[in-house]
Amino acid sequence: MADFRLLKDAKPWFKDIYSKDEGLVIDFEIYYFCLMAGLATGKKRAELSTSDTSELVQHFPGRYKEKGKIIVSLFLARYLASLGVTLTDKKTAHNQISKLISPTSPSYLSDEGMKELNKYAAAGYDEITGWFEDRPRTLESFLRTFALKMASSVNPINI
Repeated sequence: MADFRLLKDAKPWFKDIYSKDEGLVIDFEIYYFCLMAGLATGKKRAELSTSDTSELVQHFPGRYKEKGKIIVSLFLARYLASLGVTLTDKKTAHNQISKLISPTSPSYLSDEGMKELNKYAAAGYDEITGWFEDRPRTLESFLRTFALKMASSVNPINI
């Protein structure tokens, strides 16, 4: 069973807003920001080596657990759009989705689905670091810039 994987460069880049006292508390929050940037822009890395990443978890942790199906749905919509598959083409959509989903998995994703999701998160990290002149020093400054850049970078999903 595949894991959510965070680029090894990400945690040091977020280090000033990553703390147990305030700011980002778990590594998955960093992953989430990166994933949302990748999905919003529609960008993913062509390849992602496990040596460039570190294992996080196999499930949606904490407050992300109840939103896991929504996150997976957003991923599926973006992935299908990237292939040019529309929901009106039910057979092709079903074939593609069935490769990515595993209802018994704690993440709802197959190994292939998790690998594809992680590629979006990795490209999202690339996007985020491009949005900042320097890494963020406070959570407030990160969130402000992140929200502005996300709003102007969203690539609509047409499926």
